[in-house]
Amino acid sequence: MQRGQAVSHEALLVAGPPGQAEADRRRALVTAAAGRLPGAGTFRVLESDTYCVALAETDPVGGTFARLQELPGGAATLDIGTARSGVGAAHSEKVSGAGSEAGRIVVDLAPAGAATISADGAAYLPGYWAEIGASFLFSTHLASLVSLGLPADMDEQGLAEYLVALHPFGERTLLRNARILGAGAVVRWHLGSGTRVTTDPLFAPSDDALNDSEAIEEFGRVWRAVIGDIATRTTDERPLLGLSGGLDSRAIAVQAADLGFRPMSYTYGSTVTYEGRVAARLAADLELPHTMIPVSDTDVLRDAPDAFFLLDGAHSPAEMYELWFRNRLTNLTSTVINGLAGGPLWGDDKGLGVRGADQALDRQWHRYAGEARVIGRLLDPGFGTDLPTMVRSGLADSMSAWDMDARGDMVIFWKFANRQTRWGGMLINSLRRIGIRTEAPFLDARFLKFAARLSMDQRRNGNLYLRAHRELFSRAAGIPRSDDGNSPNGLDHVYWSGDSSFLSQLAGLTRTHPVSGARRALRRAQQVGAEWVSSRTPFDAPARAVEVRRSVFPADLWLRTRPAYSERLLAILEGAAANPIFSAPALESAIRSVQHGRPEVGALTLAKIATAHAWSVDYGDRAAARS
Repeated sequence: MQRGQAVSHEALLVAGPPGQAEADRRRALVTAAAGRLPGAGTFRVLESDTYCVALAETDPVGGTFARLQELPGGAATLDIGTARSGVGAAHSEKVSGAGSEAGRIVVDLAPAGAATISADGAAYLPGYWAEIGASFLFSTHLASLVSLGLPADMDEQGLAEYLVALHPFGERTLLRNARILGAGAVVRWHLGSGTRVTTDPLFAPSDDALNDSEAIEEFGRVWRAVIGDIATRTTDERPLLGLSGGLDSRAIAVQAADLGFRPMSYTYGSTVTYEGRVAARLAADLELPHTMIPVSDTDVLRDAPDAFFLLDGAHSPAEMYELWFRNRLTNLTSTVINGLAGGPLWGDDKGLGVRGADQALDRQWHRYAGEARVIGRLLDPGFGTDLPTMVRSGLADSMSAWDMDARGDMVIFWKFANRQTRWGGMLINSLRRIGIRTEAPFLDARFLKFAARLSMDQRRNGNLYLRAHRELFSRAAGIPRSDDGNSPNGLDHVYWSGDSSFLSQLAGLTRTHPVSGARRALRRAQQVGAEWVSSRTPFDAPARAVEVRRSVFPADLWLRTRPAYSERLLAILEGAAANPIFSAPALESAIRSVQHGRPEVGALTLAKIATAHAWSVDYGDRAAARS
């Protein structure tokens, strides 16, 4: 393999006791696991008396760069990265110092029974590990840990958290005893001594403060460098920029245009939606080539059964829209640029401003309590009765690592470490597994280090971000956002915080920008009013009209009105009612309600049920094949 060639790669490792019988067992496990990878292709194996490691190339090509190297004395190193420049870098360069510009996992193996796994500082390229008895397992594909010897036991806590929040919290996964690599994690295993984990994330609280003017100046410098480097890296890659009507993608688009970098931009749907309309206007004003990717009946939930195995125990095919359009995307590009994680890093969380562990927990639990009640009714009674308690305790456990009393924006650091790495990781992995490399400038090491220096007041309501748009991205500062129809020039408030009520924050916006406040209130009133009419009368036309404008992918509306969507969702639910995880009567009732056109459970909730079922069956099949 040439170092500069982009392929698609997965890593597999089993390390453990010496001896020929153990070596034979490890090789058998690794080679069998390589054959079950998504898009399984050729693979190369290196082994010693204490380890067997494989670097597998999968189909379609694209997405990562990698190197597996045998070193003197029986040692070896395996290096996988998302950018050509990162792979094979000198070991003196800390892996944790890289972000999305060089997302990377390095596996160092010693013949004396030692392994060190190092992750980049944003956990941009996800990896999974487990320790079983005297053996250590690692893979970039979660389910492959079962093929490598991990029991196929579902982690009930991780499953509960996934079903409610779309991902487990902390380092937990859906498999008992399996852990995900955190940002900047270093996992050190030594035969007979167990495993030690340390972390050095790029985005961690900093006391190196900037005043507002300094912050704007520093952001401008960093952002020009980040987008400029993406332009250089993607010269021969036909980059495609995901463009919405929000602030994050326009920050990328304006800076790119200012640098003379003009990637093709794209938006799903049509100009019927607010997002499509604003994105088309942005692209036209910035003179970016633009394409709208329509959402047809052929596209909705397309190839969902295959998508299950491209995701690693988080997210679902119903919300990973890129997988619906894989053929069109791969025909257009080999690299996608998107604004992943921009909003949260600038202050987008309703818990911002809340101090203290109890209040922070209450604020986050408020997001999940309703879904926990719905999911609880669909689970087997022996499991589901304690679901809210389980999820709340898991949430509290994941937040305990952060001193919520220390600063009012600590919830942003928690959110990034928990939610963003899971959502982002699934996007990165699913795209690279269909042959597309991803650029995410907000996860670049330089931006993460800058964002860590922002204060709670600078994040509050996104005020500093709005100022950055007015001063640095003025070419688009007069174009309304798709969310509320207001432009950065007409706002001093873009995100809601948790330290005062919604009404008081709306009143503050209205005092400074009366038209913007009225427009935001009116759009919200239209939505609430339409939902009220729909829930109390036979007339749902107003609610439909609002939802079609508001969302490119209105899942619950489609569940009632789009047979192609509801039929595919029911197809992937097949067999789930027989899974002992779930309550057969409750799930069968939910399925019948969809068949009768009156769904009693939301589409995205049912999709999570289907996905969890598919994963549990896959884990069981892998364990059976291994035995």
